Amino acid sequence: MRVSILASGSSGNAILVSSEETHLLVDAGISARRVAAGARAAGVDPDDLAAVVVTHEHSDHVSGLGPVARRFGLPVYATGGTHDGMRGRAGTIPQRVYIEPGREFRIGELSVVPFVTSHDCAEPVGFSIADSGGRLTVATDLGLVSGAVRRHLRDSDCVVLEFNHDEQMLRTGAYPWRLKKRIASNVGHLSNVAAAAEIAALRDAPVADLVLAHLSEENNVPELAVAAASEALSRGGRRDVEVHVAEQRSALGPIEVRAANVAAYEVLREGA
Repeated sequence: MRVSILASGSSGNAILVSSEETHLLVDAGISARRVAAGARAAGVDPDDLAAVVVTHEHSDHVSGLGPVARRFGLPVYATGGTHDGMRGRAGTIPQRVYIEPGREFRIGELSVVPFVTSHDCAEPVGFSIADSGGRLTVATDLGLVSGAVRRHLRDSDCVVLEFNHDEQMLRTGAYPWRLKKRIASNVGHLSNVAAAAEIAALRDAPVADLVLAHLSEENNVPELAVAAASEALSRGGRRDVEVHVAEQRSALGPIEVRAANVAAYEVLREGA
């Protein structure tokens, strides 16, 4: 399985997940043209896309959904609350498929498990996606990490996790107080500190690749996010994990979702 982050941030989000025969999008918050270009750059014919799975109805995740679904004839998988919430934003969709948190479904070769996240929208979810070779978990746009989210993170070979803001930059930045309060709340976005705390707990997990996602362009910089993640991984004896930074304006990947060499990182931990 391979994953490409086509865009990540408050201006638009889309992730391409591919097995040998199945290619799906997680969110479509960018234009159909950009989705097509990103897919081709990742070695995928956009006409071979199978579906879009949607985390939630905020515009940076669904602004391109209608055009993408119509252009490529794609079914759209989302919770009932998300389908209802995005009707005015996505326009006509060829096929709506209703999913439930905790209930696994299949799209071709890919097994998909949606799980509840904490965000200020109708019925948001993250996704754990697997094929015969590995498991990917996408957890962005969440104000806190619940036990359910944590279990999926710990069971993954590749984790796409929100590192949205640096807490000091948010406090001293130009955003109005109401927006700052919303971002820092339990239904807002994860800070570097909060996300790093979850990463530190992955010392016994199979994770081989960590993607830092949904970085704020106003309240974060990649250097701070990477420093927080790297320090957390080091504390857990996980210097074997490769850290990637997803960006708003350029694609990342494809990253091969691979199982970590458990024996190797056990040796690293013993020497830490």
